[in-house]
Amino acid sequence: MDDDLRAIERHYDELAASWTEITRGPTKEDILFPAIDSLLPDVNGKRVLDAGCGDGHYAATLAERGGDVLGVDASAEMVRVARERYGDEANFRRADLTESLSSIDDNAMDVVLCQHVMSHLPSLETPLSEFARVLRPGGSLVVSTHHPFHDFLIVRDREYPNTTEALEMDLEPHVVPAREGAPQYHETERFEIHWGGPDSDNPGTYFRRPLSALLEPLLSAGFSLSDLIEPEPTAAFREAYPDLADELEHRPSRAVCLHAVR
Repeated sequence: MDDDLRAIERHYDELAASWTEITRGPTKEDILFPAIDSLLPDVNGKRVLDAGCGDGHYAATLAERGGDVLGVDASAEMVRVARERYGDEANFRRADLTESLSSIDDNAMDVVLCQHVMSHLPSLETPLSEFARVLRPGGSLVVSTHHPFHDFLIVRDREYPNTTEALEMDLEPHVVPAREGAPQYHETERFEIHWGGPDSDNPGTYFRRPLSALLEPLLSAGFSLSDLIEPEPTAAFREAYPDLADELEHRPSRAVCLHAVR
């Protein structure tokens, strides 16, 4: 495991206990999660892999819908918390998505869900090839990840949009590109966000990539893209959070969600 992957694992180990609180803000609850749900097939009676399951909250939700769910995550502490909270509802184990998912058989899954993991990965070829291998023919892959245009802007401007209303907490994000100068849109570039201000000692490590670098390895792995959503504020969200909705509507979507079929 290289230094970046160790840093990512450490970052999420430290966040595991409070992960549910972090992921329950209005932009997640009212914009991102409904978009993901709209792409997911009926999971009742289906074998589901939640790749990058975090603290297990969403895996448990899919299990409540009748799915036979396996959640995997690179963070050992996230897996521990997931087992403690939801171990009676789903199975959880540690797995590194940059490596082979060797413990999962070919064609073993009907659905793979991968939420906001790909922005942490320096390359997408291995995880997407493994998702194709473990999915049965005709199986569904549902992905959410950082929108390439959103990441390009925050790296270019070295500024993250206000998180206070979006997450209902002020995380003081401080963006640190890996190199000086303007970013090159068509390249994949590493950057950090110091959540908690520039002096925080547990930054998040991310990889910004162009849209083509997200879609090309997906298609090369044998998937057919069937739907793509750029989540946006709903009418109800605009009414509840008018200032935040106005800010979001004048920037690229923070996430992109897609459904693909093997």
